[in-house]
Amino acid sequence: MSRTSRLLLLLACALLVAAEAASSAATLRTPHVELSLEAEHGPARPGEILWVALHYDLEPQWHVYWRNPGDSGEPPRVQWELPEGWQAGEIHWPVPRRIPVGPLVNYGYEDQVSLLVPVRIAALPPSRDSVAIVAHVTWLVCREECIPESGSLKIELPPAGTAAGHSGTAGTRFEAARARLSKDFPGSAWYESLDDGTLRLHLRDIGWPPDRIGELWFASADWGPVAPSGTQQWTGDGDGLVLSLPVGEAPPTTGSALPGLLVVTEQTGDGTVRHGFDLLAAPATPAGQAPGVTLWTALVFAAIGGLLLNLMPCVLPVLAIKVLGLVRDADGAGARHGLAFAAGVLTTFAALAALLIGLRAGGAALGWGFQLQQPLVIVGLMYLMLALALNLSGVYTVGVGWTGAGQGLTARPGLTGTFATGVLAVIVASPCTAPFMGAALGFAVTRPPAEALPVFLALGVGFAFPVLLLSIWPRWIRLLPAPGAWMEQLRNGLAFPMYGAAAWLLWVLSQQVAAQDLAAVLAGAVMLSFALWWYGQTMRRRWRQVIVALIGASAALGLGALAAIGQDQQPTRSTAEDWSTDRVAQLRQQHRPVLVNFTAAWCITCQVNEKIALGTDVVQAALRDRHITYLKGDWTRHDAAITAELQRHGRSGVPLYLLYPPGQGQPEVLPQLLTVGLVLGAIDNIHHQE
Repeated sequence: MSRTSRLLLLLACALLVAAEAASSAATLRTPHVELSLEAEHGPARPGEILWVALHYDLEPQWHVYWRNPGDSGEPPRVQWELPEGWQAGEIHWPVPRRIPVGPLVNYGYEDQVSLLVPVRIAALPPSRDSVAIVAHVTWLVCREECIPESGSLKIELPPAGTAAGHSGTAGTRFEAARARLSKDFPGSAWYESLDDGTLRLHLRDIGWPPDRIGELWFASADWGPVAPSGTQQWTGDGDGLVLSLPVGEAPPTTGSALPGLLVVTEQTGDGTVRHGFDLLAAPATPAGQAPGVTLWTALVFAAIGGLLLNLMPCVLPVLAIKVLGLVRDADGAGARHGLAFAAGVLTTFAALAALLIGLRAGGAALGWGFQLQQPLVIVGLMYLMLALALNLSGVYTVGVGWTGAGQGLTARPGLTGTFATGVLAVIVASPCTAPFMGAALGFAVTRPPAEALPVFLALGVGFAFPVLLLSIWPRWIRLLPAPGAWMEQLRNGLAFPMYGAAAWLLWVLSQQVAAQDLAAVLAGAVMLSFALWWYGQTMRRRWRQVIVALIGASAALGLGALAAIGQDQQPTRSTAEDWSTDRVAQLRQQHRPVLVNFTAAWCITCQVNEKIALGTDVVQAALRDRHITYLKGDWTRHDAAITAELQRHGRSGVPLYLLYPPGQGQPEVLPQLLTVGLVLGAIDNIHHQE
């Protein structure tokens, strides 16, 4: 075929693609691809996450590409036209295959593939009209030759309140697409660069016997660090593996982590099972040993971090109850209560650690403070804080030993109450992170349970130490006046931090649910308050009236639970740009400095830092003057992309602040507690690098 004939054929294909795209239908066809856009369910309900999928059906022997296409190619890209207030997330990429093309190797998909994208629906009053989602997609489809194609697809969703349009076929396709997604690597990974131009990737605690591995290969998350077409070989190494990788055209910079995908083919009794794992390999230390924090260092950091966690503002309301109990027991008999409090703290830290480790082993991407990413948990904690505050205010009494602040502390109910206070202190403190905690927790969540659990227990020891010390040697408490009428006034005064904690939790909830659901939770709070007041008025009289009060409290809790379950998150209001890996990469290619703030509404440390440092006029002016782009990653609700980015930098929770210099240098990680001077100093440092 002549060159002119080939050009005419290519032009005809382009015109055909353009003709298909002009219709903006839910499906378009090209000579080698059928592409469709589909939503997982029909009605557009305010405040929830709607999953949509781009389904590719490919002609045999043709393929499209993964996020890192390999030696050649280009991944699919999409631009969205969405209703006002809606936001589309990043593409969730299925595990690709290695596709050899002559001497080259690409990463991509053949036959069929579905690219899932979460779309955050605005928490606005529902529209009576249907709403449209339009995707403008470009992709490269290849066999031996490659054809760039593009088109627009459009789907319309019925308004909220109509019957769900979820079909069995759609459900099956979305389930199949999720089954092809990669999971978090269950062990740990680090790498070293050798003089012969190879990388040696060390994998520990891999979770399956080496003799069952049929195929093992690694692809870097982005083009450059690893050569796709080079030979990869693995060998056993004690309790892990070592994978030899050929260095690519853009080797990892000194000290930088290596993110990527590990693909394992496992031979089982039922046949071959293919796994894909996301991992972040840390760089080796100069001595060639596993990098990062050692177990003993992590234990020390965890103990210090737990000690400093007592100073975090999110912990103070619960400490108020604890202090009141110690004041009442200042005669020296409080050692048992100190031990009971420590037991409650350690038990809860161990339970949280076991839950976090278990969920992560099952493939969930979670971090420290994950429970406050769930509206139902927030509602329960808010109601508990309100109930404790009303008890301290004298509205009702259930035996004040239940709150850790009553009489008869040597009796069993008192010790039980002290233990419960330790449990509550940990639950409320867990969204916060203190200095030294970041490195310890980052180590713990990447290590096997036998190493992770001691780190969490060390954190609990540091957290419980001040109270345990005061209970055993109560010298400072004995300096207080003898118990008397002032104790009741102190008890009433300590109710107000609890009211403040309830208000804070309500504000956190407002960042996650729609307005009508927030109103339902407030109504439940009023019902609960009335029920507890009624209980306090009638507890010595008729059991029927007590039962009525309990029924009212149950109704309040049920109302709050239904409101929390019924809605997903709403868009977070922010003056900063939304963070994404693509946005950071785009800005860095433009050699622009970037400040990234990973935060959450339930993280009080984050909010304080924004108030006293990041949000001040002087810092904002410095960002504008130095042309620094300010990005914010909101982790108020679970976000897998943010979780992965936190892990890349050795963290399991927020806050995390990254200041990228212009060019391709590594970001500076700012401390977890910020001041204006500290931020301005960091800005000046990168300014001198320009």
